[in-house]
Amino acid sequence: MGKKIVWRCPSNIAIVKYWGKRQNQIPASSSVSMTLTESYTEVELELSEKTKDGIELEYFFEDEKNEDFAKRILDYANSVKNQLPVLTESRMVIQSRNSFPHSAGIASSASSFGAISLALLDASFSGKYVNDRYEFLKRASFLARIGSGSACRSMFAPFSIWGKNKLVRESSDEYAIPDVDIHPAFRDVCDSILIVDSTPKKFSSSFGHSLMRGHPYARQRFEQGNRRTVEIIDILERGDWEKFIHLTESEALTLHAMMMTSESPYLLMKPGTLLAIEKIQHLRKEKGISVCLTLDAGPNVHVLYPSEIKDQVVTFLESSMTGIVNQIIHDKTGKGPEKLR
Repeated sequence: MGKKIVWRCPSNIAIVKYWGKRQNQIPASSSVSMTLTESYTEVELELSEKTKDGIELEYFFEDEKNEDFAKRILDYANSVKNQLPVLTESRMVIQSRNSFPHSAGIASSASSFGAISLALLDASFSGKYVNDRYEFLKRASFLARIGSGSACRSMFAPFSIWGKNKLVRESSDEYAIPDVDIHPAFRDVCDSILIVDSTPKKFSSSFGHSLMRGHPYARQRFEQGNRRTVEIIDILERGDWEKFIHLTESEALTLHAMMMTSESPYLLMKPGTLLAIEKIQHLRKEKGISVCLTLDAGPNVHVLYPSEIKDQVVTFLESSMTGIVNQIIHDKTGKGPEKLR
């Protein structure tokens, strides 16, 4: 039995979206995301003596070998092996599990690569960052980005910023940074995730990002993303829920508009997505409830609202979404990654 290291890393949901990237997982515009609590990946990294040359790595997802994701992790390991000595010094077995269903509209690659990067960095430099958690997480964010762009944002909570923006101090394309000036109104935000369709997407996010090259509205969208990053940072600092709602929903619909206006247009929303959107907007407009929605690159809907109205919103969702959604997952803003062993 070798040494074991266990890390838990949450997923995140982007408020200001990044859609389109350059080489080496560099975003075409900046983004801002909210880190979750209950939607996470736990990774156990077991280290033992090497038995052959090269990287020795086995990957199990929920106790079963997953060859497709194992290949992706091996490609990732080869790309960062010069930065993580453990990859060439030890034999590794990775056991991974998610707290949420696969294809549930929650970014599993973000939490997975986040947890894997944390464990590998910890194993490689166990004592180097013992008194500097921020530098450890910043380095883990850099490494996670190479595996999955959005993974870099999962290192910080409750909100993080990724992508170089000339108006945001210390922002970077290579790693995320925390948004530290958060008004109390946004420190405890609930996210009820409406699972409209849990089947795997027909089009990957990587495919969608690639279609932004040559997209007729790419330049305008990248400028808008950078501008809205600055706007949402100000909104989060001032505690302005009304403006947060307007910007968040506009960003979600703009993301899907980019897909539908690509040279090879495609649609990820389902009929249930539109019905859910209508009901949420009706609740806000007719009942005066501070609730809004966002979407990632899929059909499922994230419903965001202040924690003090949780009972009211949950009651509404559970009574009004019957026949529209398959499942509701209740989550909220979190505190970031956690070492379990």
